[in-house]
Amino acid sequence: MKTKFIALCTVLALTMSIGAVNLNAQAPKPSKPFLIQGKLPHLTGMIKILWDDEDLALSQKQKEKLTLVRENTMKKVKALSKEINKLEAYIIKATLDGKKPQTLKNDMYKLAKLRADASMIHLECIYNTSEILSPEQLEVIK
Repeated sequence: MKTKFIALCTVLALTMSIGAVNLNAQAPKPSKPFLIQGKLPHLTGMIKILWDDEDLALSQKQKEKLTLVRENTMKKVKALSKEINKLEAYIIKATLDGKKPQTLKNDMYKLAKLRADASMIHLECIYNTSEILSPEQLEVIK
């Protein structure tokens, strides 16, 4: 009886530890590439949700223009995001490996520049989208 109890406890402990390892093994979600986080609207995302909404009432011409804005924005931001995530991972690894901060200075400035570039693309997207929509349509999505 005692042997079965110990065996059961061992199996239970192993099962729980494997579950904990799997939870901890998940890679952290990459952060958004922008300098300003969560405070600027993602208008094209909101428009995508309300694409055929009768209150928004997008014309076919507006839909074509908005599609171009979204596609161009997403393509540019995705390309920058890959660079940002790669450089960020390098800086993190180098830091954890004990590299001197001064040796990472140029990489940090490059990372900041990439994030600033992504933020400018976001600002341009907001502006371009706002130029396509009427004031009434903007009220619907805000």
